[in-house]
Amino acid sequence: MSKFFDWNTDRGTWYEYQDNPDGSFSITTKQDMSGVLDWIKKKRNSGAGDKVQEMNHYATIPAHVELELRQKGINIYDKNNTKRLLEEINRNYPHLKTTNLHHQIK
Repeated sequence: MSKFFDWNTDRGTWYEYQDNPDGSFSITTKQDMSGVLDWIKKKRNSGAGDKVQEMNHYATIPAHVELELRQKGINIYDKNNTKRLLEEINRNYPHLKTTNLHHQIK
């Protein structure tokens, strides 16, 4: 059985510690995304993210999604990955978009 280990209120994450039968241990991270997803949806539905400016807030990428993207070879901090990142967000993570616009790099 897991034991509560720590809570990070800024990220909405909590950590659980578990002893494994083989003598090792595991630390599991969980995150409550409901507040963030509600905020993203509200911003997207308001149309605020659709106003074209020099820089737009296109999406909010939580830590666990960043890790999933890394496993697919996409580094969100590398500008050379922007095309693949936009394709991946549009295809698999549209709920993280703060806009109804569809960005694409050819």
